[in-house]
Amino acid sequence: MVMEWKKLLDQDKVRESTVEKSQNDGRNEFEGDYSRLIFSSPIRRLQDKAQVFPLDNSDYIRTRLTHSMEVSSIARSLGSSVEQKLIEGNGELGFVNGKISALLATVGLSHDIGNPPFGHFGESVIQNFFINWFKNNIEEAAKLTPEEKADLTNFEGNSQSFRLLTKLHYLIDENGYNLTYGTLASIMKYPRSSTEGNKSDDERISFHKFGYFQSEKTIFDKVKKQTGIGEFRHPLTFLLEAADDIAYSAADIEDGYKKNVINYEIIRNVLGGKLNFAKEKQKDLFESLEKYKNEIPTNYPGDKYELVLQRFRIKAQGYMIASVVDRFMDKHKQLLTGDFDEDIVLSSDAREVREALKDLAVNHIFKDKSIITKELVGERVICGLLEMFVDAVISEKRKKTKTKEGKLYQLISPNYRFICERYPSRKEASGEPSLYDRLLLVTDFICGMTDTYALNLYQKLTGIKL
Repeated sequence: MVMEWKKLLDQDKVRESTVEKSQNDGRNEFEGDYSRLIFSSPIRRLQDKAQVFPLDNSDYIRTRLTHSMEVSSIARSLGSSVEQKLIEGNGELGFVNGKISALLATVGLSHDIGNPPFGHFGESVIQNFFINWFKNNIEEAAKLTPEEKADLTNFEGNSQSFRLLTKLHYLIDENGYNLTYGTLASIMKYPRSSTEGNKSDDERISFHKFGYFQSEKTIFDKVKKQTGIGEFRHPLTFLLEAADDIAYSAADIEDGYKKNVINYEIIRNVLGGKLNFAKEKQKDLFESLEKYKNEIPTNYPGDKYELVLQRFRIKAQGYMIASVVDRFMDKHKQLLTGDFDEDIVLSSDAREVREALKDLAVNHIFKDKSIITKELVGERVICGLLEMFVDAVISEKRKKTKTKEGKLYQLISPNYRFICERYPSRKEASGEPSLYDRLLLVTDFICGMTDTYALNLYQKLTGIKL
């Protein structure tokens, strides 16, 4: 099997658009996807979701929104370079011009749209909650299939993003944003179910997590067939993942320094011990730190190291972007046959840069007490909300507005309740949405919350504040 760029860049949608396109509208459909997303509330809510530092009051530190904008920009750059090289290598691929870059900008903007509050730790909290809940509620657990249970015990922000994009953002019907097939295929980093994926020790990176819930299996299968990706990742997904890694790995240093979590000497020492000086570009990258420091006037009134790290971040990202483009073109044929299934940054010339930046993040930034403390606050908030709302949705009393369960049920987003009740993945004999759908309703509600909203709602419902 060989994937074809014409199918990979499929601009068709599940249904015809209800908006008539103007004759003066020169955008391709992927640019239309971008516009539809950027004006939507789920994107806006990313401004109050943590990237690394939860509930941070600084206007400098990156949020999920600013991170997503940066990923979108880097993804577009990667796409523009790849487009140019593909066309230079094969004139018959001229039709990709402007489409790859637009598609990548779109998936870069929306790649974190389904993540819960309080960063990636929020995913772990949801996973652990349901692991324990199923152990303690054996009778209820028996109502779910093994795949449905795995969806919750292995809960994934990537799968939630696919669910939000294809279903939860209600406008007209159950098709959500009604995005193009090409966009939907590219955003799936892990084209596996929750029982097929989650194999972190597998050499194939597309098996490390999973990319869709059973509730979206039908649309997932349709996207696979329409774009011709079969059982493999869309080639552009590797560039999306690279853009994500390039964006946050370098940016974390800036944010960590601004928060006084790491200092210049730690950064310099880690880079000095990790970079490969046999590679001229990596040696030059390391030496640029002192070079940039020495170029700042002695009478500069601000923090000179902030300027150094900003310039270093630009240089490091530029090197990683160029390395990824080269690797993508080297492996182009294997990408189209599905034979390449690796982390494209780590398999590129910039491997050591990525590893050095990861070392700084994992061993020096993420271990900061202020981050850990707020993550633990987030755990209590998410667990508390899950306990209350899961108890409500599994109870028959949820139908009675005068009961506690009924009041809690009414607090859940009316949009999500409407979708759950009208478009469940399956129904019980009574005609009600299945227990699986009702549990997803709770995770939909919580994942739609910002950090601040989740904290305030928890405090109100527990009587901490009114």
